[in-house]
Amino acid sequence: MLSELRCSVFEFFLTGMDNLTHSLTGALAAKLIATHFPAEEPSENRVKFWLLVGSANLPDIDVALGLLGDPIFSISHHRGLTHSLVFAPVLALLPAMIFAKLGKRENFKTLWFLSLLGILLHIFFDLITPFGTQLFAPFSTARYNLDWMFIIDPFFTGMLALALLLAKIFKPRQRQFILGGAIFAVLYLGLEVINHRLAYNRVEVALRQKGIASTKISAMPQPLNIFRWKGLAQTERGVAQTFFSLFDDGRELRLTIHANADDAFVDKARQAPETKWYLTFARHPWIRSEPKGNQHVVEFRDMQFSIDEELLSVVGMKERPLPFDLHYSFSANGEETEIVFNGKSVRRKNLQTKSTDGEAGN
Repeated sequence: MLSELRCSVFEFFLTGMDNLTHSLTGALAAKLIATHFPAEEPSENRVKFWLLVGSANLPDIDVALGLLGDPIFSISHHRGLTHSLVFAPVLALLPAMIFAKLGKRENFKTLWFLSLLGILLHIFFDLITPFGTQLFAPFSTARYNLDWMFIIDPFFTGMLALALLLAKIFKPRQRQFILGGAIFAVLYLGLEVINHRLAYNRVEVALRQKGIASTKISAMPQPLNIFRWKGLAQTERGVAQTFFSLFDDGRELRLTIHANADDAFVDKARQAPETKWYLTFARHPWIRSEPKGNQHVVEFRDMQFSIDEELLSVVGMKERPLPFDLHYSFSANGEETEIVFNGKSVRRKNLQTKSTDGEAGN
């Protein structure tokens, strides 16, 4: 059970902003409120502080889905109901009720509002990452993403931590440091919005210059450098991919085409309910088909999780298998022998196959 928990936490960590950053955004919001609208008693500020920090992490309770043993169920519902704008007011009641018992003078409506604020901060900072958030669950399984920030941004997280640390050390200037941290966050997000638009435009231009028609284009931020991006485009043949820096504005982008396999094994795999779900989950699916020993393997990859080899070489890492891949194994006579998703065996069951192509980002 402990090993399953570790795997579940790691897998869900890949799908959203890290909880340290969520905690810091909640803490900064709490301090911003406390310095501008101080409570009569210090204990009230402490209650509100921990309420916001806790609420800013609360939506990730859906990590528990990973313990149910069904990898498709857990991933298809992650960033679902607990990350929904529809359900957020209801979810906010839980921490508000808990902290109402801890406080002495707080009005329940105020606690509920602060709890809702923390949850909405979490939803927003997940929304700006690439994975996709089901904003309107349970009424829609569409995933929305703005693609502004990579799931982990040490610079952004570090600056928030620095602002809070300086505010704690230099209490006479606490208000200025907290306000400065908030202004930094807004300006940093603004820069990411601009970068995303520039990156998206470069991918569009590259596709047009090479005469490649696409049905979907994405520009996704890369780790450790807000000026480095990945471009993906869905084409009739498969997926076009490129990695580039915004500082290489005069350099023509090199597009790699990952062509989809097309054979009898692929045709059979496409009919499976797991594939129909996967093609609604994956933003840029690529299909591979190849013999392995006495088996034939069909693999569906989501290229949004592909890794920049140049970045891997810089940090001294080896290429790793992509997460969230769907594999089918077939015998020589075409009988399905195994289904594996995200490294775990899948038990066949009825799956929802409604379209989830609801991206807010590009």
